[in-house]
This record gives sequence, structure tokens and C-alpha cells, in this order.
Amino acid sequence: GRRSAETNAALDAGFAAVDQMLLELSRTTGMPMHQVINLFMKSRGCTASSINYWNLYSNYFKDNTKQELGQLGQNLAVGERTPSRRKECYSKFKEQFPDTYQDILDTHKELASLGALPQTIGQRGQAFQR
Repeated sequence: GRRSAETNAALDAGFAAVDQMLLELSRTTGMPMHQVINLFMKSRGCTASSINYWNLYSNYFKDNTKQELGQLGQNLAVGERTPSRRKECYSKFKEQFPDTYQDILDTHKELASLGALPQTIGQRGQAFQR
């Protein structure tokens, strides 16, 4: 369900405290903050991999070229579909979905990878549950 305002306030306060601790640890060790966070996650058995959303968008763009170019409000010929146009489309995409664009691209990647593999309905169900 939806988190209460009290829960959100407690999380915000806790995250601020964690942020301060990580910042202090970064200062005392001389390590960049992202490296401290990655090492912390690794020490807890979690992997922290950075996702390149530009690359994910490039694949999304290939599958939805007409729709994405339509966001620019222009009718572009095939030769005009340059990386700079894709960059414009990516900016529009992020403006249109500021809070969910990463989820959309992650889901598109998962669906594309599932569609590429021959699977039974049962296997797809198991993959969906993960």
C-alpha cells in the first residue's frame, strides 16, 4: 500500500542521516561518494551496477522510432534520424516521464530480452515472478 506521511518523514530523516554518514566517510577515506556506496553495497552482498539509460533508450528508440520522432512535432525523413535527433527525443522522453522513464526503459529491456528467448508459458510466468 501507500506509505503514510509519518513513514515518509522517518525515511527522509533516515536518508539524510545516511547521506551525512556516507559524506563523512567519503571525506575521511578520500574516496568518491559513489565508490563508498558501491563498496558498502558490495559488503552487504548487493551488487551496485550503474545502468546506462542512454543505451537503453537507444534500443527503445529503435523499437518506437516513429512515436519518438513524433514527440519532436516534426515529420523527419529517414536520413534525418541522426544521433542528435535521438538525443532530442531522449530529452523529451525524460521530460514527459520525469519520475518513471527509468522504469519504462528497464521494463522495455526486460520485455525485449524475454521476447528474444523461446520460452514456454510456464517459463515466462516464472521469469515474471522474479
